[in-house]
Amino acid sequence: MASSAPAPTSVHEDVVHPHETHAASGAPPARVIAIAVDASAYSEYAFNWTIQNVVRPDTDQIVLLNVRPLVSFPVAFEAISAEALKQFEDLDAVNRKESHDLLRAYAAKVPALKYNIRGVALRGDPRDEIAFKVEEIRADMLVVGSRGLGAVKRAFLGSVSDYLVRHLHLPVIVPRKSEDEEIKG
Repeated sequence: MASSAPAPTSVHEDVVHPHETHAASGAPPARVIAIAVDASAYSEYAFNWTIQNVVRPDTDQIVLLNVRPLVSFPVAFEAISAEALKQFEDLDAVNRKESHDLLRAYAAKVPALKYNIRGVALRGDPRDEIAFKVEEIRADMLVVGSRGLGAVKRAFLGSVSDYLVRHLHLPVIVPRKSEDEEIKG
């Protein structure tokens, strides 16, 4: 599905598992709908929009994806001190907890008995990780929030949603609020 997405060298952790009634049924879902989530209002809008407009609770599986940053060591030719290593490990542990808590919070928004939902925490570059994971889980579509970058910022900074729309070989939906919704808040 993804355009030659490289196998990530980072972590993929299943955090939210389908309710036992869904797991026990043994029936494969009709569609796998991946939703990339983060702590932004754009992501929350995309999640809510997907639940209201796309997901069929009786037959679909929702796979929530959250990508946390890869904590990397500064480039140095010297050995890294034990104290510096501990600081990086602590930072990664904080990022990991925030990612897991976020996935659980999104999953808690929908009743587990009604919705077949799982959450996967990823670590690394969001473009690569999401592209690899949607291919691995054989998602039928991906929904991702839009940060609302203008053309100039998007050209210089890049956009995860723009990259995914251009490189994945499956439908990528980027729901955006209408102007009326933007004005209301």
